[in-house]
Amino acid sequence: MNEIHEKHWSEFMGDAHHRSLYDSWWTPGTVNYWRHTQLLSPVLDIFNSLKKYAWLTVGDGAGTDAWRLLQAGFSDVLASDLDDTVLKQTRAAGHINDYCIENAEALSFADNSFDFILCKEALHHMSRPYAAIYEFFRVARYGIVIIEPQDPWVDFPCRSDVSSPHYESVGNYVYQYSGRELEKIAYGLNIRGIATKHMVDVYIPNCEFAFCTTGDPIWEETQIKVAEATDAVKNGALKANYIQAVFFKSTVTAELFDMLALQNPEWRFLRTDTNPYLAGQSAG
Repeated sequence: MNEIHEKHWSEFMGDAHHRSLYDSWWTPGTVNYWRHTQLLSPVLDIFNSLKKYAWLTVGDGAGTDAWRLLQAGFSDVLASDLDDTVLKQTRAAGHINDYCIENAEALSFADNSFDFILCKEALHHMSRPYAAIYEFFRVARYGIVIIEPQDPWVDFPCRSDVSSPHYESVGNYVYQYSGRELEKIAYGLNIRGIATKHMVDVYIPNCEFAFCTTGDPIWEETQIKVAEATDAVKNGALKANYIQAVFFKSTVTAELFDMLALQNPEWRFLRTDTNPYLAGQSAG
């Protein structure tokens, strides 16, 4: 898998079309930039006042997640990925401060090396994503943020057609997650709690080169499709295609957890340190 991953990024940067996509990722105001702003709302909203803490981005292929955090004012951010083919160019361009090569399923860092870990749209590329999640808990001091496609066949409402496995050309089975599955991880570890939110994302081809301006056909189509899907989710006819989750370790005080819940009413905050046999102690 490592070799396939490296081959993918090498070919990606060698192809003229994909190279143009890479160049577009650093342009604010595009429809694609807007999409990823929505996806990053767990960090940009919930942790907006905690910008001096140390962050590690995992599976950050091109370093765009680390760049977005730096752009938002987070001062201490390290990007990591299984391969540095693109990260190397991103640092040379001045978009990120530093990077490292890391296997998310076996991170090289000591326990509690970072305050927070962000893993955005990367778990579904991995062979053992749950191993990676537990590694995040080991390395993060206070919490982790996970942003992933949501499983349409788990939880209600769910799809009624037959589920078939989906694989990517880099060799991995595509995992999808549900709020319930992520909550069970939090309960199992007896951590302070978890915050979850469901959202709709729509990708229109060439949105990387379109801008969020009135009259732009891709922007208008994106708005229409997002609104339609959001209404369908509210009416129970469709399931949101993304799940966002923030896990809070027991190092986060109950008072801070409750304060963040009050400040973010659109999120579902759930206390999961309820195991009567651990008496408030974390399981991991």
